[in-house]
Amino acid sequence: MAKTYRTTRRAALLVGGALLGAHMTMAALSQAPLSPAKLVYGNRVAHYLDPYFSQNWQLFAPTPVSDNRGILARATCADGSVSEYYDVSARGLEKVRSSRFFPSREVRVVSAQIQEITNSEEVLRRLRIRQANDKKTVLPPLPHEKATEAEAVKSLSRYAYDQMPTVCDGKVTKVQVRMYVETLPPWSERNSPSAEGKVMVKDFAWADTRDLR
Repeated sequence: MAKTYRTTRRAALLVGGALLGAHMTMAALSQAPLSPAKLVYGNRVAHYLDPYFSQNWQLFAPTPVSDNRGILARATCADGSVSEYYDVSARGLEKVRSSRFFPSREVRVVSAQIQEITNSEEVLRRLRIRQANDKKTVLPPLPHEKATEAEAVKSLSRYAYDQMPTVCDGKVTKVQVRMYVETLPPWSERNSPSAEGKVMVKDFAWADTRDLR
């Protein structure tokens, strides 16, 4: 009986070790630089990790935010009518301004997801800039980029839905998020009255509220 116990324990340790090793490998691959393996398996890895094991190691803000960014949202009501756009980022910003010593982290819910959408691999970013400058066909989003954006948009849609409890008398069937990023003028032009930034706006697809609960 003791021999059977030792054999079972060894088998359990081997299986557990193999599963843990596979999990750690996929987590590492999700954060690794762009490579042939990531191009091939990136989409599968993203589906496995999200939403419970997703990784984000931007601990030291390698790309500091130097723009104004946020989201607006509108809703489709049960009767088919469409609401106006609401600034759902305002609540988080107001919480930060009202408590300087212990600021709310709610605003990061929006900024982190927008960063996931707007950031791209450095190699791919340079390649697309070169293709655009050479007037060539720009490389479309790769599978792992699409998966990352889809997850970020779903998070933004869920957040927007939670911020509009009174819209449509609480009978919302769909939510649409509009993302905006306003690039500020260069510091060297800060005193120029004619200095203007650039605004990038992107509307995402409608999200069914049944998928956001």
